[in-house]
Amino acid sequence: MELDAPVRTRSACVVAGAAPAEVAAVVAGAAVTLRAVALGTLVTGQLGDVPIDCAFALPGPVYDVMYSAHTGWFAVTVYRDATPPGRWDNRPGADAGYPRLDDILGATTPTDILAALGVPADVIGYLVA
Repeated sequence: MELDAPVRTRSACVVAGAAPAEVAAVVAGAAVTLRAVALGTLVTGQLGDVPIDCAFALPGPVYDVMYSAHTGWFAVTVYRDATPPGRWDNRPGADAGYPRLDDILGATTPTDILAALGVPADVIGYLVA
């Protein structure tokens, strides 16, 4: 991949039930920004292993939201401690990479999922139609 190539997939995660200070203690040194949201803490920036680290260190769950403006792919991977992750994505019938989830907090569309998680659409570059 070229170093100056546009970012193809953007992500953010929400650590449910955790305050920004709790998340900061887990992700010290990571190039991320933390913001309190109704569900817990919204984490943006260069996530790397942040969602998995938070899932093992905090009660969670951790919702890892990914979106590619290039392909239109939208997915949320849900991590809960040592429980195998599950994933909701907008490609019905395709292999989701993890066991498929039917909804995220009862929401079944990208726009509703973002609202349920308290993630502003522009954080991941999602264009609301």
